[in-house]
Amino acid sequence: MKISWNYLQDFFTDKLDKKVVLERLTMAGLEVEDETPVAPEFSGIVVGEVISCEKHPDADKLSLCKVDAGDSEPLQIICGASNVAVGVKVPCAKVGAVLPENFKIAERKMRGLMSYGMLCSGNEIGCPDGVDGLLLLNNDAIPGTDIREYLDLNDSIIEFKITPNRGDCLSYTGLAREIHALTGYTLKDKELYSDFLTKKLENFSFNPEASDKCPHYVGLAIKNVNNAKASPAWLVKVLERSGLRPKSSLVDITNYVMIVLGQPMHAFDLSKLNSGIGFRLAKTGEELKLIDGTNARLVKDDLVITDGSDNPVAIAGVMGGLDSAVTEATTEILLESAFFLPEVIHGRAKAYGVSSDSAYRFERGVNPDIQHDAINLAAKLVLEICGGEVVGSIHSVKATQSQVKINIDYADMLKLIGEDIATVEIDKILADLGCQVVVEGEKRIITPPAYRFDLKIREDIIEEVIRVYGYDRIQAKMPILAHRFNSVDSKLNQLTSWKDALLNMGFNEVISYAFIEESYAELLADKKHDLIRLKNPLAGLAVMRNNLITDMVKTLQHNINRGYDSLRVFELARVFNGETADTQPLYLAGLIYGKHHAGWSEKPRQVDFYDLKSIVENLFSAYGKLDFTTLNDNPLFHPGRTANIVINGINVGVLGQLHPKLGQPLGLDILPYIFEVDTSLIQPEISYNLSSVSKFQKVNRDLAFILDKSVNVGDILKSISALQINDLLSSTIFDIFTGGNLADNQKSVALKFTFQSDHTLTDEEIVSYLELIKQKVATEYNGQLR
Repeated sequence: MKISWNYLQDFFTDKLDKKVVLERLTMAGLEVEDETPVAPEFSGIVVGEVISCEKHPDADKLSLCKVDAGDSEPLQIICGASNVAVGVKVPCAKVGAVLPENFKIAERKMRGLMSYGMLCSGNEIGCPDGVDGLLLLNNDAIPGTDIREYLDLNDSIIEFKITPNRGDCLSYTGLAREIHALTGYTLKDKELYSDFLTKKLENFSFNPEASDKCPHYVGLAIKNVNNAKASPAWLVKVLERSGLRPKSSLVDITNYVMIVLGQPMHAFDLSKLNSGIGFRLAKTGEELKLIDGTNARLVKDDLVITDGSDNPVAIAGVMGGLDSAVTEATTEILLESAFFLPEVIHGRAKAYGVSSDSAYRFERGVNPDIQHDAINLAAKLVLEICGGEVVGSIHSVKATQSQVKINIDYADMLKLIGEDIATVEIDKILADLGCQVVVEGEKRIITPPAYRFDLKIREDIIEEVIRVYGYDRIQAKMPILAHRFNSVDSKLNQLTSWKDALLNMGFNEVISYAFIEESYAELLADKKHDLIRLKNPLAGLAVMRNNLITDMVKTLQHNINRGYDSLRVFELARVFNGETADTQPLYLAGLIYGKHHAGWSEKPRQVDFYDLKSIVENLFSAYGKLDFTTLNDNPLFHPGRTANIVINGINVGVLGQLHPKLGQPLGLDILPYIFEVDTSLIQPEISYNLSSVSKFQKVNRDLAFILDKSVNVGDILKSISALQINDLLSSTIFDIFTGGNLADNQKSVALKFTFQSDHTLTDEEIVSYLELIKQKVATEYNGQLR
């Protein structure tokens, strides 16, 4: 939002210190993005009136002028502008003046005659007006007046970055309120406007059908207006310095009300409304040509303004229709001032592919109590600038939801803030913000002002107090830390622990857009869920992701294209299987690709399934019984190098190598290994069974079995576990071999078994355990000892 600093000053009785105000606003969250002077530096230029003008005797294109520049004697100035004439008032640079870019004016001889100054164009003083020649001033300009003062050039345009929650600051009034609360500068008394809403508009229908979506609607009819009359200079100046382009006097007036009070308005041509107006929900198939030329196909149940024949004439809060818009020929108008619920307008401008200052404000929330003031101010200006007579008004008011009341204990607030702020100061801060404060025992009941849509809960009030009090005033203190033995029961700590573990294993975290391209969705999306498509996609990102595998693959492609041959990345983010919270679970996914560098003593090798399996075991083994089950039907993964991740009997995710059929369309010669889990399905293991570590030696034994290639090694390990050999600590695979003297349909699987007991194991005990294992593998899997 852009504002004129000088015009903002008019809202205060005090002289504002610009540096202090801008610094406080930035510190309080209303960031100053830019400050631009309205004109470059120059000096010595005053208002000059040409009192005589003759042709130069020796130059046809030069004029010899006498100029009243406020001195006792007129100045002789030679000028070459085509529009110089007797009686015009123009900027006059006297001898000694310094123009922009340090151009100094001195007396000089021109074709034999002396010139003691220079008459200036708008371009020459840094104020281009589009006129070829001198900058012509109004007749009220007094000769000798400093031109910077007369044209109000000692001003600057301030651009603020207003966050979406602070729609109340999108006006001079709102910004002035904020400055008052932050600095204590005194606001001028609120201007009282004449009430033009006393007479009902006759012979004009009004149908407020959807009043639940528009609780307050005011219309005022004015006839005999002259929209061809130019807007006054003061109005044009305020609009231009506020970032708006002047259009016509009626449009300029409604825009002025919007930037001053924060109330968007619209002016209809009354003669084109078929003797009525109303608002209702749009119907299927309706269309409307908007002011900017857009042909809008109305979306069913969007709020629209209608004429007396129930035809749409505007998309409520977004943009008016072209057919009912005011033109230079308009002589009677209906001014509209309304409060539309923010949720009704939110996103509608983007849905129709248009942009408007009205929608920008309505979707953030406008003050529901200023519709009368806005229309009365607009009517006052219309009568002053365009002339006319007020005919009558229409009015619809529906009781809105009562303003939220927030209970808060100041003592609890101060504990959170960590600063001892006096009660009287907190009360003043809240009062300056427009809040009502009621004392009830040790607590306060805070009622935020109607225009603060962002103040809903206790924490919002605490944030406001800190913000206005000043973050820089809060003294640094050592935090009081609460030590907990068991932090795994916290979901936040659970997520943090996974992140930390992955970072410690050499992964990098990535944060991706939630939107993906159709081409990626076709290849990699989870086909078990319908895809959510965007109505107005950004740069081809038309689909909401329903897994993180797509993001992992896109990240891999991005890094390969930049020359990286190894990668470990993870992402913790939501996926979208529907529009409700329970269909948008938080997923954790990780990818490994390229070489595995174990250390100086081991040659680099390509990462494999077991590298990823080890990572998954490190992440989730503390959360219950972790198993890996066979998975052959997932089209995204290699059927022989994938598995389900099962925790406490619940299938929480998948791991494996990307399916070979995806390599070519994705441009991947080497396929990555990926895991993905739904974190909402993983519950932390709260209870722990602790046991003492045996003091007796571990015993390791290896067995190698010849098996059919179709046998899953994971199933063998489960079968061995089912034997419930108490002294068997672990069973792991350390080698799989094919080829050699084995048949084509066979493979050799080598297993390592670790035994330990509460006594020294005998050879007989170990042999008996191994016999049980061999019998189990032979019986269930036809495995032969190699």
